[in-house]
Amino acid sequence: MSSLTKPSKFKNISARISKKENRLRNIDSNRLLQTSGSLLSSSCSFVAFTNGIRNGTVGVVGIDSINQSTEFSVLCCHSDFVTDLQFCPYDQSTLATGSYDCSVKIWKIPSNDGSITLPDSPSVHLNCFSGRVERVLWHPLASGLVTCASQKEISIVDIETQQSAIQLTDFVDVVQSISWKADGSLLVSSSKDMKLRVHDPRAPSDVQEAAGHASSKDSRVLWCGETDYFLSSGFDRSLQRDIMLWDARNLSKSVKKESFGTSSGVLVPYYDCDTGICFLAAKGDASISCFEISAASPFLIQNSTQPLEEQLKGCCLAPKRVMDVTQCEVNRLFVLTQGSVTPISYCVPRKATNEFHADLYPDTYAGDAALTGQEWLEGGSKPVPKCSINRQEKRPVEKQTSRSEPTAAAQTTATTKDVARSNSQNGATTEEPKNGTAPNGMASPVERPVATYRLAVQHSKFRHLLYTAYSRDRMITNVHNLGKTLPGQCDIFHVNRKWCAFALTGGAGLICIIESNRGFRLPDGVLPSVQNSCAVADFVWNPFDDNELAVGCDDGVVRIWRVPEGGVKAGCELEPAMLLKNHKDRIVMVRYHPTAASLLVSIAANWEIKLWDLDREEEKMAIQSHTEEILTFNWSLNGKYFATYSKDKLIRTFDPRQSEAPLKEGPGSDGIRGARLTWVLQDRFLLVSGFSKTSNRCLMLYDDQLNLVASEDIDTSPSILIPFYDRDTSIVYLTGKVNDASSHLTLTLTLTLTLTLT
Repeated sequence: MSSLTKPSKFKNISARISKKENRLRNIDSNRLLQTSGSLLSSSCSFVAFTNGIRNGTVGVVGIDSINQSTEFSVLCCHSDFVTDLQFCPYDQSTLATGSYDCSVKIWKIPSNDGSITLPDSPSVHLNCFSGRVERVLWHPLASGLVTCASQKEISIVDIETQQSAIQLTDFVDVVQSISWKADGSLLVSSSKDMKLRVHDPRAPSDVQEAAGHASSKDSRVLWCGETDYFLSSGFDRSLQRDIMLWDARNLSKSVKKESFGTSSGVLVPYYDCDTGICFLAAKGDASISCFEISAASPFLIQNSTQPLEEQLKGCCLAPKRVMDVTQCEVNRLFVLTQGSVTPISYCVPRKATNEFHADLYPDTYAGDAALTGQEWLEGGSKPVPKCSINRQEKRPVEKQTSRSEPTAAAQTTATTKDVARSNSQNGATTEEPKNGTAPNGMASPVERPVATYRLAVQHSKFRHLLYTAYSRDRMITNVHNLGKTLPGQCDIFHVNRKWCAFALTGGAGLICIIESNRGFRLPDGVLPSVQNSCAVADFVWNPFDDNELAVGCDDGVVRIWRVPEGGVKAGCELEPAMLLKNHKDRIVMVRYHPTAASLLVSIAANWEIKLWDLDREEEKMAIQSHTEEILTFNWSLNGKYFATYSKDKLIRTFDPRQSEAPLKEGPGSDGIRGARLTWVLQDRFLLVSGFSKTSNRCLMLYDDQLNLVASEDIDTSPSILIPFYDRDTSIVYLTGKVNDASSHLTLTLTLTLTLTLT
């Protein structure tokens, strides 16, 4: 999700409504029935809309001619009212339509020299639904899969077999809205029973539920791109319209809630995942609101409200690849009103026009299918293919590779200019090798680029990064009995939004817990702390619950503590909320899962890794694949994999849901004095902090095949460097336990490509 700071570059975004003579007119939308689907859809080539003149028909017009045409082609689709329609995101001429006649049809719309020739019959007719179809959605990345909501079930239909490949039937009332996460891994739904559900369709029994809006009148859901957040829209008990922002990793309550007054039409969100801009529009309203969504407070920031001349019936966003970048157009809406389809351009005011402003246009979805439907059904996943929309550059951003396991060398972006320069030095003519498969299903014979990497800080926008220490009134300056003898795997000090925890000296396993949002002087007597009755080895806060602390102890027990309201009082004998006792040796590490709220990992000195379900207070898995002491452990940012580094100088990656055996093993650093690792650069690389043969502290960068691609010696010191990685800026902060200063390093990759064609 876009990280917003004030002032935002989109705060002055302005709408430019087409003049009446530049709108598609002669449309009758008065007879359109109420539906939870879309009445309007756009691809890079066409705009399609539900036609009210005759039931079961759809109007189609070329996207480039919508400003200069009063005529449109009519596609006779169904025998009853069309409830939803959507163009295929990776085939701009393919349209899916759903209807009250309990069917879904797939249409191929050819275009010859600007003229549209509509087909007489659909290319695919899906008739496998028990009731009327309310929603039709293409899978965002897998070709040949259509998701349909019909009555109390959701079906994912394979177009090739024309049968439901997956059916979700966990509903007690009618499904009102569905939305895919941009990477195609999860699906969110809302229904008339006032429940929100997050589904993993490939594991149909794995469903998270949340109490949604308080009224069953109508609702909408929309996933915010590739992030873990989604929006829901509905009504409260007094029929006030509400918008809620949710974190799919913790559905206990919404992150943010906003009310928008009383009206009959439900607010429908339209989200641009490149910029974080969200538009809200409702049938019957005469305005469109523009917001920015942030992952940090205040979460929803209103930029503007654009009044309309007529009440709107429907709305859709145009693909980002059709934007006029020379006019700083960042979004384009098509609005269906009573008698017209009106384009509305949202532009950012800039003094310099007729040029490409890279800060307004991050790389966007490339319009390609990342994998086949069968590959996705079998558990495969790939990152979203992206490209630049700079008309002058015309380059692919990434060669996307399979992520069913952490494989394939990193496909880091290199500009066309860099590639040309590299090859001109070699006297070679280059072509971009295609990352595909041959017709027989085998890998393409085109060789991959041979790449060399190095860590670099040159020309980074963060190269002049400075720090400013807070004033002393926000510090705690009299900590005298801080525990400094904890194992090397422990960070000694942990903080969240509410509390700060650090270990104290002594054999009673005391952990002091104080407020983190203000500075004060600690009392000279007994400190507010929890007592573990034996030496503490590691502890960590729950990222989804600020009041929960997990502590691993030398007696082989993991203790889960709950901080009461008002905090821990000095001298108060608090009891742990939970004890996890299955380990046969002392605990050396505890780690919470980054995306699952109730999953905890504990690691013992006998090299055993256990995964715990805290909701059921039971062990779910035990992994014993190591032969030496585990020095460090870290989850990938998406929570799918984890990596370890042990005293046998081996790095291992695991997919615990697939196998207890490691996916990959590779050599690490030469020293065995200690190590830390963290996943970086969208989980495609591992950054390892360790020691070289000469006992210098060093950083090593490994790709997802565990091949060493870069290394840097930092300095000489006995303490291990602890990396803290900022995933938004790719900055790594490094500090050691005996250091009196911390350093920062901007982590980037510089590529030298040599292309060999066969």
